Amino acid sequence: MIHYSCDRCKRVLSEDDLRYVVKMEIHVATDAVEMDELDDDRDQLLEIHEILERLDDSETAELADEIYQRRRHDLCADCFRKFVKNPVGAETAPVQLDFSKN
Repeated sequence: MIHYSCDRCKRVLSEDDLRYVVKMEIHVATDAVEMDELDDDRDQLLEIHEILERLDDSETAELADEIYQRRRHDLCADCFRKFVKNPVGAETAPVQLDFSKN
């Protein structure tokens, strides 16, 4: 039998509990290269292969994690609602009220 728990609050989820799956794909953002900036004589695949050959296995794995990651998280209903309100975990500034001096 498969048991699920919320990856955020660690609560064990029963079969009756709603469970949400959040899938994230993270990759390096690159700007498009203008066609006239490309050097047609270069073999980019060969250059990448040569760079990877020079790196040891731990450096290659570390570099791969910096370039691309795919993640999956199970969330309970409460944590799902919190995640949807603030998916990137941005700090929210407290609201400051400006009262008149009567």
